[in-house]
Amino acid sequence: MEVFVLASGSKGNVTFVKNEVVSFFIDAGISYQKIVSKMKNYGEDIHSAKTLFLTHEHHDHIYGLKGLLKSGIIEDVYLTKGTYDALNQEVKDLLPRVEIIRADEPFYYYQFEVLPIMLSHDASEPVGFKFIWKDKTFVLLTDTGYVDQSYIDVLKDADLYILESNHDPKKLLNSGRPFSLKQRILGVQGHLSNEDAASLMNKLVQTKHAKWVVAHISEDCNDHFDIEKAIVDSIEDLLKIDVFFASQESLPGIKL
Repeated sequence: MEVFVLASGSKGNVTFVKNEVVSFFIDAGISYQKIVSKMKNYGEDIHSAKTLFLTHEHHDHIYGLKGLLKSGIIEDVYLTKGTYDALNQEVKDLLPRVEIIRADEPFYYYQFEVLPIMLSHDASEPVGFKFIWKDKTFVLLTDTGYVDQSYIDVLKDADLYILESNHDPKKLLNSGRPFSLKQRILGVQGHLSNEDAASLMNKLVQTKHAKWVVAHISEDCNDHFDIEKAIVDSIEDLLKIDVFFASQESLPGIKL
């Protein structure tokens, strides 16, 4: 299995996953033209991905959805009812086969075992995902103000985490952003701070070595140094984690 983060952050989010059997996208937050260009740069065939998983309906996760659907590539879309209901009618009319999913109700997609994870975000029924393929597991969790402790046992010891570390709270509070936006980001339906994310990873990485793609990084209220400091302060065994930083630039494919 190989995972490619085409883009991550408030300007757009797209992940591409493939193995020897199937390939798919998670979210479509950049333009269709950019998705095509990034896939070409990887040497990957965009037409191989027949399925799209959506986490939620916010602009930075569905910006390219209309173009992707119009291309005719996507044959089925997996999303919650809340996300489906929040889409505009023009997009709904373009949707191919729709599979309604629910948090905490696992299902199979080809030979993947998929578990939608309930998130806390100001969207309509947002979810993250845990994907299991044979003996490999990867988890995608972005856009959430917190992760419930009941998920620790469910999510621990994956091979790959695409987990947001959105902001440094001091930088956010000192930024020129409107106070209402600061409250939103810091709230339980906002985004994970660096400390939140590193503390969570310390609980999740227990017996296996893991890769962490640090995702959805704020461009003006965070930087790699702040994230690394939180990691050093919070994670007990730094040798257990390989860290990669996602952005609007594509990351090299991560093989599991």
